[in-house]
Amino acid sequence: MSIANLDVRGIVELAAAGAMVLGLLGAILVGLRRGLGARTIQFAGAVMFVPVILILALEKVLEPAVLGTVIGAVIGYLLSGASEIVAARSGQGGPPA
Repeated sequence: MSIANLDVRGIVELAAAGAMVLGLLGAILVGLRRGLGARTIQFAGAVMFVPVILILALEKVLEPAVLGTVIGAVIGYLLSGASEIVAARSGQGGPPA
């Protein structure tokens, strides 16, 4: 099988796999430059997890109900620390103890 014989689904899956590799390399480079913090680990996890969900959804491995639950969990994970970042940048400190 060659790349010329891929359908649209195959091209999207290949692009998702490529984005996963590039995002992981980017997360490693950022981690080496800034240090490996919680946000770097969160970014690396999201960059690897989102394309896997896309590929599994395109292959119809995940049922629609499960797919909605997984997407909601990923969005919750990505936005879980957003209030801490906003509070730290505005000078209000961290969350209440």
